[in-house]
Amino acid sequence: MSMMKWFRNLSLYKKLTLIVLLCLICIYLVFLLNIRYLTQSYERELYQANAESLSYVEASVRSKVQELESISTNMIADAVIQDNLFEIREEAQEERVSLAKRDIYNALYAYTYYNHYIRSINIILEDGSNICMGSSEYITRFDLESLTEQARQAAGRIRWETGGDETGDAVLYRQIRQKKYLTFEKLADLYLVVDMERLAGDVLKEVNYIPENAGFLLYQGSDRLYAGGAGEEWFGREFIDRAQEKGSAYQIEGVNGEEKFIITGRIPEVGWDYIFYRNYDDILRDVRLVRRSVLLVNLLFAAGIVCLLQIMLKGVLKHLGLLVDRIQSFGKTGRADGLSGAYDYAGRKDEIGQLHRSFDEMTVNNIRLRDENYEKQLLLHEATIKMLRQQISPHFLYNTLDTINWMAQKNGMEDVSVMARSLASLFRAAVGGVEDVIPLAEELTVLNHYIRIQEIRFGDRFRFTQRLPEDVSMIRVPKLSIQPLVENALRYAMEEPDEICSISLTVTELLDAYEIKVENTGSQFEEDLIEKLEQMKIVPHGSGVGLININSRLKLLYGEECGLAFRNEDGRAIVSMKIPKTRKAPDVKTVDCG
Repeated sequence: MSMMKWFRNLSLYKKLTLIVLLCLICIYLVFLLNIRYLTQSYERELYQANAESLSYVEASVRSKVQELESISTNMIADAVIQDNLFEIREEAQEERVSLAKRDIYNALYAYTYYNHYIRSINIILEDGSNICMGSSEYITRFDLESLTEQARQAAGRIRWETGGDETGDAVLYRQIRQKKYLTFEKLADLYLVVDMERLAGDVLKEVNYIPENAGFLLYQGSDRLYAGGAGEEWFGREFIDRAQEKGSAYQIEGVNGEEKFIITGRIPEVGWDYIFYRNYDDILRDVRLVRRSVLLVNLLFAAGIVCLLQIMLKGVLKHLGLLVDRIQSFGKTGRADGLSGAYDYAGRKDEIGQLHRSFDEMTVNNIRLRDENYEKQLLLHEATIKMLRQQISPHFLYNTLDTINWMAQKNGMEDVSVMARSLASLFRAAVGGVEDVIPLAEELTVLNHYIRIQEIRFGDRFRFTQRLPEDVSMIRVPKLSIQPLVENALRYAMEEPDEICSISLTVTELLDAYEIKVENTGSQFEEDLIEKLEQMKIVPHGSGVGLININSRLKLLYGEECGLAFRNEDGRAIVSMKIPKTRKAPDVKTVDCG
């Protein structure tokens, strides 16, 4: 609320400047969001392009791994190896065992030509001896005890293990089981030591993928199988773990002060994870240069707009300020001449010219109305004096009625005295007071004076009854609204000289209004009585104008839906009106008063 008050109290110049600045800030923010969106779109496109190439890398690695696994399968199914391993297990003669080992060694010799990634082939027998094709040094880099247990649990299935970050080698190992007689008993353990540096390097050369300032790393668990490219010492397993936690295939992170675009993935067949990275600064150097240039240009453009806006606003608001000065001068002195200077607003067709011309016309009209009002005040003063003089006539009337009342009491004429007092009270109620809506009790007092006069006048031919709520203190009605209704009923009911007239007044409390109803015998209402009286289609007996006035006053006080209602029921003429409990503005429909 205080912010709105502060804004309302700002000058028009500051308001317009603030609004334009806010618009520029919003536009600038939208522009920044668009730049960010374009950058992210470019990153996604870059990822798609690199991921497509990496899919070839992944497929090539998977193919070479499957080739090595096929070689191991061929080895354990080789008949020479199977038969000689069976003889070694069954024969106890040392000479025969040596010959069998030689035959196995010769059989392995052929497999070294199948794949140039195999560093050594090792068949380790139950007694711990190793039939090795290649250097036996490579297999010693692995924990054979742990691998033997894992091979036993795998029950002939293929397993892979790394030799740690120092070697860059991996070993494919599995059990060789007896096929003869389908017993599938263990004969030995097979270990193929694979040169992962050479394998991964050849894969990347084949797809021709590793660009400058980029690298490729291959992991099994926390052990690195291969690392190639620039800055491989920066990367570890945590990049893969972080990517898996975020659920993101790519990420951009700062490494040693440089932004790196990093893609991580997994080769599910062997459970290997890989990291591909490249220098992101080189990729987006031009994009960032363009972005900064565009941002700078926009800032300069916004500053120019603000300066131009200030110049334009000062030129426009100068004339509004002049108009404010003229208005203040006119309010203080009644004159606004000499403040517009030499500028002529008669030729301006914009809102500024219209405001100044309208102000000139207003000042002329104001001076003319002021002079006319002064003259009217003089006339009103004269009329007031005349009215005070004419007040002698009502006072004379009241004095005369008091004199009649005094003389009637002196001569014992009680009826004449009552009529004089009641008539005086009626005159005072009609002439005195300025309120248009009065308490019901005051209205009933006026009505009782009228009833006393008519009871004296008509005697036994006139009967009047009234039914009122216990508490009428909260009811307020238009002044002189009930007495004319009773008077109207009496005039129409007394047309026949011998008829007895019975009139009743009923006030009923409804949910949201009070209903006031006047009933009389001896007459009937015509249909659409008010419309006919207003259109002069029927000639009233003298009180028709009063009915029209009451109907109009009700509508003015309580709304167009309110007014008098006329009906005939069981030989009685009934006129009613409803007074809302809460008075509303005339144009608001509150209660169905019809």
